[in-house]
Amino acid sequence: MAIRRILTLVFVFSISASLWGIVHEVRKGENLTTISKAYDVSIADIKKANNIRDADSIRVGQKLEIPRSAPSFIEYKIRKGESLSSIAARHGITAKQLGAYNGIRNFDKINAGQTIRIPSKTGAAAAKYARLPWSVRNALDKIAVKRGQWKNIVVHHSGTVADRARNIDRFHREERNMENGLAYHFVIENGTRGSKNGDIYIGDRWKKQLHGGHMKLWAHNQIAIGICLIGNFEKSRPKAKQMEQLEALIAYLQEKARVPDKGVVTHTQMHPKHTLCPGKFFPTSQLKRMVN
Repeated sequence: MAIRRILTLVFVFSISASLWGIVHEVRKGENLTTISKAYDVSIADIKKANNIRDADSIRVGQKLEIPRSAPSFIEYKIRKGESLSSIAARHGITAKQLGAYNGIRNFDKINAGQTIRIPSKTGAAAAKYARLPWSVRNALDKIAVKRGQWKNIVVHHSGTVADRARNIDRFHREERNMENGLAYHFVIENGTRGSKNGDIYIGDRWKKQLHGGHMKLWAHNQIAIGICLIGNFEKSRPKAKQMEQLEALIAYLQEKARVPDKGVVTHTQMHPKHTLCPGKFFPTSQLKRMVN
């Protein structure tokens, strides 16, 4: 009985310890500088957390503990007329979770002016979008995002088995006479026509923070960020690398543009009577898990 209790305590401690930071697996081409920038953590803190003396000694496949650079919660002062449920909904958690986090059993017994703690999503989001290649992350960070404008992230497929973002841009500009070219804000390549599987193409519409041209309704184009995955998902599933980069890109955009989880949808979910895009083989359930 005593041995079981000791093992249980060791197991609990190991889980708790892992929650203090994010575990990052070093990939080819990465170094402590790029990793530290991806997580907004100093090189010194990463070295300290992993007992690294020589910054050049890390290797591909090595797992590094990334210490948290921000508190795991934010302090929030309750305003008049607010409920625990309304506060929780705005921060992407349930009232039950928020109550448990603050030791509140009776949800009706909260008062204006009372300060509560709300779990921060920053660490989880950073862990996801750290999978973006540094070149993409660097390019995205230079773009001044219009916060408040974007309410949705809409996922499409190109409907073509083999294609490239530049070809679609030319087609939209020259054949469909779209002044701003590529209708989407982003395209995720699939390794055909000389592209690299999982590469993210950043369109001019995102660089210039222009409305999209990927939705049927003008009103939707004003508020929806369009992401197109190359492929015909009426015939086959998207590639795993595409889905990995889709998750990372969505996490980044949600953080920077403040798009809520419920705002991340497929084209057909946004406009069910107009289209089947992104196709019957697109894993919509996986998309839901990405953002929830």
